[in-house]
Amino acid sequence: MPTFTPNYLLDVCTKLFAAYGAPEGEARIAAEELVESSLLGFDSHGVMRASQYAHDMREGRIRPGSPITIAKQTPTTALVDCGFNFGAVSARAMVEVACEKARGGVACVVSQNSHHVGRLGAWVQRIAERDLIGLAFVNNTHGGHSVAPWGGREGRLGTNPLAWAVPVAAGSTPIVLDMATCMMPEGKIRVHLHAGKSLPEGIIVDAHGRPSTDPRAFYGPPRGAILPFGSQYGYKGFGLALLVELLGGVLAGYAASQPQSHVNGLCLIAIDPEAFCGAQTFKALVEDLRSYIVNTPLMEGFSEVVMPGAIDFRIRERRLREGIPLADESWRLIVEAAAQVGLVV
Repeated sequence: MPTFTPNYLLDVCTKLFAAYGAPEGEARIAAEELVESSLLGFDSHGVMRASQYAHDMREGRIRPGSPITIAKQTPTTALVDCGFNFGAVSARAMVEVACEKARGGVACVVSQNSHHVGRLGAWVQRIAERDLIGLAFVNNTHGGHSVAPWGGREGRLGTNPLAWAVPVAAGSTPIVLDMATCMMPEGKIRVHLHAGKSLPEGIIVDAHGRPSTDPRAFYGPPRGAILPFGSQYGYKGFGLALLVELLGGVLAGYAASQPQSHVNGLCLIAIDPEAFCGAQTFKALVEDLRSYIVNTPLMEGFSEVVMPGAIDFRIRERRLREGIPLADESWRLIVEAAAQVGLVV
């Protein structure tokens, strides 16, 4: 794969989104989140998505410049109408609302009319950087149902990721868990498709419910489905996916059975440790917990115990030095999208 410097990709994505009509500030926010996702190794939610965002702007599914407003609120909750602006723009705004409302307690903020919010861990990490505990859940409405329920063969749920992060001591590696409740996010299947690679076994089934390792069997037509997380214990991933659906979709008033276009439902929960054991005590205890866990005797075949997020930040350090890899097909689609508006990249 060719590699690109982060600054070059940031410039390309910002110019691309601006050329499709986004205000420059919003174009840069969307570009920053895509590049940061790629830096951390979340290629499925990274720069690969730039051509999709350009297409969605052209089709009116992303509406840059749309106001982000609070439709309903209490002192500790908010229902935010994102106006189909970039998901990254609206999610950043929701983080601010959640953090403000959580001071001294707990807050929950839920979205309506949100486009793709990107890497879910970005938002809980931002909350944790404000000395708050962050939890996030995001569903996908009917148009994005690609995951089969436990025992089914047709998509009835989104990939429905969940994420959490906690505040850590200054200079410590962030602790961030960001996981889909299915065996593999759709974006990673697309990465395999663009790279011409087969999938591991146990990830997807074709439209007839037969196991397959060919990404094309998922995309069809006819379309296949992704399996819930857990392999033979997939009822566990299915149960978590239902929780995400309830918090990200039902809580905002969406009916999963109704035909709808691709809309993310984001639920953010922020908890202030100051209201419990105290923020500084909490961070000290987090570091004690980290030390206690990673210093366990190791199983054969393992060289260390890795905390959630640690590998991602190692990838980030390497890609800052070596560049961000991008599949030829992903880059071709970006160049094609740019050419359609007279932009040369």
